[in-house]
Amino acid sequence: MEAPFQNEPKTKPEEMRGSPVRKIALSLIVIFAGVGVYFILFRSPQGPTPLRATKLAFGPEEQAYGPNLHLGNFKMSQAENFINQEVKILDGDVLNAGDRTVLAVDATIEFRDSMDQIALRETRPIVPLMQDGLKPGQVAHFSVSFDHVPNSWNYVMPRVTISGMKFSNNSK
Repeated sequence: MEAPFQNEPKTKPEEMRGSPVRKIALSLIVIFAGVGVYFILFRSPQGPTPLRATKLAFGPEEQAYGPNLHLGNFKMSQAENFINQEVKILDGDVLNAGDRTVLAVDATIEFRDSMDQIALRETRPIVPLMQDGLKPGQVAHFSVSFDHVPNSWNYVMPRVTISGMKFSNNSK
């Protein structure tokens, strides 16, 4: 009786090895494909570079104008990101009720816990730096996502306060 799996292989080891040129070519193809996939998936988009990388000023002039920026229409939602993590999303509107054009606005967003202590505080741009800006009487919608909101959050709408802005050189 002949034992299974002891048949002679159909290909000989010499045929399986391949030539060194073939191995090098295959290795180069795999390396270039890997580099190509990396650049496609992980590089930053080729768009305009951000116009600012620092926090906006909030000196006496900005603080005096702050009450003219009205925040409202807040709505919280939840979604799942591409790595299956829960993401909290805060949507809202900012109205420029003053008489100056505002080019950019930052807000500090505070999530609180059951003892009304700050569980998470982050400053984020709610109106990104734009050339035309938010003119008097205009409303801008914003959407800010948070992927690391602590479990201690009390699920009450976070507090949103203006913490920085940049004015246009023109009044109107």
